[in-house]
Amino acid sequence: MKKLNRRNFIKGTGLVTLAGMGGLQLGFAKKLTKGGQTGSDLLVYVFLNGGMDGLHMVPPRSGADYIEYRDVLRPSLHVASNVSLPLNGTSAFGMHPAAAGLAQLFNDDKMCIVHATGLVEANRSHFEATRYLELGTAGSSGASSGWLTRYFESSIHTPSNALIPSLVPSYSTTDAVLADSAALVMADPQNFGLGEGHWSWEYEMQATLTEINSQANSPEKLSAQQTLNAAAIIQNIDWANYVPGNAAVYPSSFIGDQLKAVAQLYKANVDLEVAYVPTGGWDTHNNQENVFNDLATDLSQALYAFYQDLAATHAGQFTVVVQSEFGRRAYQNSDNSTDHGYGNPMFIISDNVVPGFHGIFPGLAQNQLFEGDDVDVTVDYRDVVSEVILKRMGNPFLGHIFPGYNDYTELGVINGYNTSPNYDFDTIFKSSFEAS
Repeated sequence: MKKLNRRNFIKGTGLVTLAGMGGLQLGFAKKLTKGGQTGSDLLVYVFLNGGMDGLHMVPPRSGADYIEYRDVLRPSLHVASNVSLPLNGTSAFGMHPAAAGLAQLFNDDKMCIVHATGLVEANRSHFEATRYLELGTAGSSGASSGWLTRYFESSIHTPSNALIPSLVPSYSTTDAVLADSAALVMADPQNFGLGEGHWSWEYEMQATLTEINSQANSPEKLSAQQTLNAAAIIQNIDWANYVPGNAAVYPSSFIGDQLKAVAQLYKANVDLEVAYVPTGGWDTHNNQENVFNDLATDLSQALYAFYQDLAATHAGQFTVVVQSEFGRRAYQNSDNSTDHGYGNPMFIISDNVVPGFHGIFPGLAQNQLFEGDDVDVTVDYRDVVSEVILKRMGNPFLGHIFPGYNDYTELGVINGYNTSPNYDFDTIFKSSFEAS
């Protein structure tokens, strides 16, 4: 019999990527094998699809940049200095008034902000910029796997028998987990089951599982048991009656539901290591004031609740990275809104952050803007992500995770492992399964 690796087995039996389906109830669900410790943080990667306006979320508050922002770039769209929320340690920047939770995290030294991040080469196409970021490639969209797939390929901490190491709490998958068939895509955990696929597959699936389970002590049998256990765990978590830690209150929104599901699954002790959380709506070409206010309110409340929730039981054990595919144009448009731009801030939320602002803000004068229009990029976004991967996830294989990347520059945004980058990587099979 041809040997399989665990991820290919899961793909072949169709048991994990089962978003939104009701189905089989498993009788052994009350007596599940718990997962082990991964030796790394939970990494929650929140991706703001549409191009979040960083100058609106983190507006200038004083000095020459504020004058340029208020009087030249956005005379009727700017966030006034007496309206933006103050941030400890700086008078130069504030936070949008709808993002009070984010401001609180920053002022409590639980969040840092990295100025002017982005792709090395500007790209104002949603599709292309997002694909480059999800694949982890710089200007190339031909990769056959996502950056998180390659993270798990090279991880030395992820247990070979991890039940649910990777989660995408959404209705559709992401190229970040391209070719990782073990990634769980689950938008609605209360309606999750083994009902995916045509009814005619039922007998074939049963026959496959019967054959595999008949093999004594085989890797395939172990994988089948892990897969069934993972599905059973999802169905037997009391999603509806969850009580968050620290009396945290999640907003009644999709991002609130997404992050609450991540917290619940993490607390279920299923070896969850990475959650990729895509949330959209940030393409504010028109009606920006109203749209942005609603989005910022939901995002801020959800992230604040998530931090409070997990801090009650897992303090110091999780890291949240927040990024968008690009920023918005520095100038307001004719609809009193903004078009696609370039440089943008990134947020890192953790008990282990180095508080404050990091990176270099390039300035907003005409001669400081990228191509005369956009906030320039002074920080390769991969430097930010890589520092989290090195220091919190303990994975040194940056050259494999981000192909073509070989010049990591430490920014000092977070504390953790003293891990040096490794740009050479030979495929490591962490489990006893053989490549197929």
